[in-house]
Order: sequence, then C-alpha cells, then structure tokens
Amino acid sequence: METIETFLKTSFQNVRSSKRTDRFHEVLLNEILNLKPEWAEYDWIYGKHDANGKLTQKEYVLKNDGFRGSFKIDIAGFKNGELKVAILGKALNSSINKNLKSYADITVGESKRIMRASGVELEKVLFVSVLPRVAPRLTKAGKVSGFDDVVKAKSRTQINHILEEDYGDKVQAIDLFYDIEGVRTLQDFSTISVTNLDTLTLV
Repeated sequence: METIETFLKTSFQNVRSSKRTDRFHEVLLNEILNLKPEWAEYDWIYGKHDANGKLTQKEYVLKNDGFRGSFKIDIAGFKNGELKVAILGKALNSSINKNLKSYADITVGESKRIMRASGVELEKVLFVSVLPRVAPRLTKAGKVSGFDDVVKAKSRTQINHILEEDYGDKVQAIDLFYDIEGVRTLQDFSTISVTNLDTLTLV
C-alpha cells in the first residue's frame, strides 16, 4: 500500500494533474484511518479519475455552507448518511513561503464555511499540509531559482490557536514536514529522496 512518504518521492511530477491529487487524498485517508480505525466504518467520498483521466467519482459538495454557498470537500466521511468528518489536504512543493499567509487565510475561512454550514454536526475537520522543510523555488520552466526555509516562515504564520478558540479540538491544522535529501544541490526534483517525515498525530 502506498504511503505519504512513497507518494512524496514523485510529488514534483505532474503537480496540476488530477491523478496526483487522487493519489495524495488516498494515501492521506489511509494514514488517518490507521490512527482512527473507528472511522473505517464510515463511507468516504473523494475525487477519483481512471487511468485515462476521466472522472469516476466527484468530490463531495457541501450545500448551504457558512457563506450561504456550496463548498467542495477533498475527503468527506459519512456515518449513517450524515457528514461527520471533513479532510482538506495540500501537498506543497515549491515557492511555498510567498503563499503561506494566503494558505492561512484560506484555512481560517474554510473552517468557517464548513463548521457553520446549515444542518451539519461534524465530529472533526482536518486541514493537513505536507511540505518540505527546505523547498525549492522553481521558475515556470522548472529551473531552480533559490530555496525557501519553510519552517522559519511557517513559525510566523500560526493559526491553530485561532481554530482552537473558535472550535475547540473539532478543527485541527496539521503540518507534516519532511526533508528532501541533498535539496540544496539538486537541480532535478522529478524524483526525490524523502527523509525525516513527521509522524501524523490527531488530537
């Protein structure tokens, strides 16, 4: 069975492809179910595509979200037909630091859209980001233009205390950091060696 670590080895390939997203969501869900085996009995919906890229299962769309609109949930878990768990995942690769504030704003906003949705009683909302401690900055042509110290930048963009104040332990933002072996000397990131991946834990 594929794991987050094995997924990451080729995560710089086809970064905008639906197949990559499907793989990430599947391995992320497997890791979470290993920690929460009681959720294995839930029904899970997330986007799936066949080998030809044709959509075979759509993401779940939450109706009447907190903004009075609709909202797509990456991975949705149902108990007796009712939405109970929402998981939103990101596998970030390059040019991360310049977008960290935006990611934080998005996470806080999306938590409100989900938690304030009409007629929904959620057990858990998880925002999971997987990101290298040192990440390349890549040009549009895929050339390395520099490196970001993601851990240092992330330390200046903390939101878990805000989520906890609003929702207690029902909403959790998790950052899983890993090292890319030899990152500062690599020019080709199509296949990387992954080390020191953080262990996923839930509260």
